[in-house]
Amino acid sequence: MDKNEILEKNKEKNRNGLDEREQRIYNFSFGIGAVVVGILCLIFSVYKALNREPFYDYVAMITAYLCTTFMYQFKNLKKLRYLMAGAVTGIAAVVCIILFFMV
Repeated sequence: MDKNEILEKNKEKNRNGLDEREQRIYNFSFGIGAVVVGILCLIFSVYKALNREPFYDYVAMITAYLCTTFMYQFKNLKKLRYLMAGAVTGIAAVVCIILFFMV
């Protein structure tokens, strides 16, 4: 296969999809969005806690997000710390969901 043939196949493959730069921007935008959602959930949780209201719903969202992020990192990077963090945040998410329905 010569250089031009490889380039042509790559163009065909990416014609309907995103190029590498667009993919990076697309993925990064989801990360930024998740951070904003996490910050808002944290603010609302603190507000509800200070007003002595149940705040388990927001904490469940934060911990469920963190759990899925850590588990995805563990799946792809195979580092034990991500598995441990995923397990802890997963348990916290389940506990908060149970408490949300009980309170």
